Amino acid sequence: MDCEQTFADYAGTNRAELILMLDNGGVREGDTLCLRAQNDLGQGAAIKRHLDRLAEMGVTVELMAVKKEKKVMGRPKRFKPTPDDVEYLCSLWYSPAEQAYVLKRASARMGFDVQRDKLNYICGPRDGSRKPKFKEGKA
Repeated sequence: MDCEQTFADYAGTNRAELILMLDNGGVREGDTLCLRAQNDLGQGAAIKRHLDRLAEMGVTVELMAVKKEKKVMGRPKRFKPTPDDVEYLCSLWYSPAEQAYVLKRASARMGFDVQRDKLNYICGPRDGSRKPKFKEGKA
């Protein structure tokens, strides 16, 4: 965000930044005020009053598009790899690649987040010290 001045109101400030912005020359004619949401200006009738005042001052008000994160609901997907997936995942698991990279590639292959414990279960530990518990056809 390319701004000349930034005002941030936090809980417990009694709208000090809003007052500073409106009454003490924080915005001038020709300025553009960017808000995350209209309710950043207040609640109820205060929003309309502040918008009218800003319009009289010659200030343009723009609402920024805020990207909302998708909330994950429900149980995670069941980890049920096909025999081809098992072969690919185990070859990746025992490769010299970093663990973070391996988990990222495994997640991309399966279409959901794959954790280290799942790869340990189907392939065994990365150092090969134990055999995997996973049996073909049972997942």
